[in-house]
Amino acid sequence: MSGSSSLGDRVLAEIKQQYPDAIECSIVDHSDGCGAKLELTVVSDSFDGVMLLKRHREIQNHLKEKGLFDEIHALQIKAWTPAQWEKKKGDN
Repeated sequence: MSGSSSLGDRVLAEIKQQYPDAIECSIVDHSDGCGAKLELTVVSDSFDGVMLLKRHREIQNHLKEKGLFDEIHALQIKAWTPAQWEKKKGDN
């Protein structure tokens, strides 16, 4: 990645590598571009049978290993199974 990539772009690239078969993988920057406040959505079959807290920790630990977690001030993680994703979309 080039040094000019935003923090959100770098986080998203890492998560896409971590979950290459994700059905949905997106990020929203709620901090006017500085990347300090991010909302990450990951929808993957790999979350089936995995408790929500473990999903979040898996993502956080990956970002820590890549040296990105310390740059983030707030990270909202939505780590859902495809069934949960469909239900959430239906609720809107």
